[in-house]
Amino acid sequence: MRKIAAVLAFAGIAVFAQDKFTLRENKSRTEFAGKIVCIGCHLQRRDGGADSQCTLHTKHAQGLVTEDGWLWTFVDNTKGHHLITTKKLLGKEIKVLGWTFPKSKYIEVSKYQIKKGDEWVAYDYCKVCGFEPGDNNDTDLCEECQEE
Repeated sequence: MRKIAAVLAFAGIAVFAQDKFTLRENKSRTEFAGKIVCIGCHLQRRDGGADSQCTLHTKHAQGLVTEDGWLWTFVDNTKGHHLITTKKLLGKEIKVLGWTFPKSKYIEVSKYQIKKGDEWVAYDYCKVCGFEPGDNNDTDLCEECQEE
């Protein structure tokens, strides 16, 4: 019995080792346009109304409602976290460029643009600057971002 368990455990490790994390290519990204909403509040307003309790648990985590009515959530990593938590984005029209995953409604964010008046303003994450000047310890734009 122990030998069988050891073989199964080894096989699991071998399969896990073959399933390496690989970054997606930029050409496989998709663009989505819509509006940033509080996921819980949005679900609560929909037919049937969810008991979201978003003030208690998710603190009004934000997602994207696309023009076709789908509600998308963002992968909560360095680039997605900003869209999930920054309350000044709530209600803003936005275009998100990112990767999607089969059988889910998640977007891993690469870049995004916010509509300001008639213009689309691009945002991309920088380790030094954040998304906007002052996001990271009130620093100005780094030299690389100043050149863009």
